[in-house]
Amino acid sequence: MLEVRMGEHDTPLPDTPDSQAMISPGLLKETLNREGFRLTVQRQKILTLFKEKANCHHLSAEEIYQYLGEQGEKISVSTVYRALHVMVKLGLLQELELAEGRKYYELKSPIWEQHHHLVCVQCGDVQEFEDDAITEVTARETRNRGFALLDGQFTVYGLCPRCQGRMEV
Repeated sequence: MLEVRMGEHDTPLPDTPDSQAMISPGLLKETLNREGFRLTVQRQKILTLFKEKANCHHLSAEEIYQYLGEQGEKISVSTVYRALHVMVKLGLLQELELAEGRKYYELKSPIWEQHHHLVCVQCGDVQEFEDDAITEVTARETRNRGFALLDGQFTVYGLCPRCQGRMEV
């Protein structure tokens, strides 16, 4: 099943080949100020965490809270959720619902750098993959139906090799 989630961002980041590198404190401050928000220490620390950890995996609000707590940061879970909501609204982060209602976040990628997700329904493992054919189908179908492509995501749910092995025992 092809799942295409369209973003509803008020002011998305410009799509450039190096968008993640562009998400600097200066750009974050400018984007927040333009929309009437302040650059808080907490928002800056969350963005820094994404830049450090996002290549490894997607982050949930709870993981962000835990990582920051381990670094000695005094931040509440509600502050983390509010900061994530603002960054999603501004197009800095993408919100993903990958496993049973649990939301994850990742840095927003340009549309031509789409990646997709394989999700294990047993253990929750998430693996990213890229496939030009999926990206092309998404673009073609969007164009054929008169839509303006903002974002696309293909998510496949199944069992990872480790969980398949557990079931065979």
